Formats: sequence, structure tokens, C-alpha cells
Amino acid sequence: MLEAITINPLCTTEGICDWCKRSALLTPHHYLDGKTHHSCQECHAFATLDVRLYNIGEKAEQERRNARQRLEIQL
Repeated sequence: MLEAITINPLCTTEGICDWCKRSALLTPHHYLDGKTHHSCQECHAFATLDVRLYNIGEKAEQERRNARQRLEIQL
């Protein structure tokens, strides 16, 4: 009997996963700084969390920088 293979519809390109370094169909993950990395289906959950945490930290850093600039302008 044949097994059904579930393929992530977001996996659009074939290449090397940036997390496990294996060849596979890949899903893109976009960082706030403009970079994009790609994950295979097996690494997708970890990659999503990894990118989300990076983006949260990057957004907080941008807000701190903007707050400092506003303070400097007021002085």
C-alpha cells in the first residue's frame, strides 16, 4: 500500500536548508533586516521560532535606537 506524502505548500524551491544543511524543498523565512533564509519541512518549526525571536529582538533594538534619537533631538 502506498503512503500519502504530505508536502508543505509553502515549500517552493529546491536547495540546501540553512538550518540542517540538507538538500530539500525549502520554505523562505524573512528577517526584518531584509535577509531571507530557507528551511526544509523538518526544520520549519524551529526555523520559524528562530526567525521570530530574531525579529522581536531586532524590532526592540530599532525602537531603542529611535527613542535615543528622539532624546538627542530634544536636547
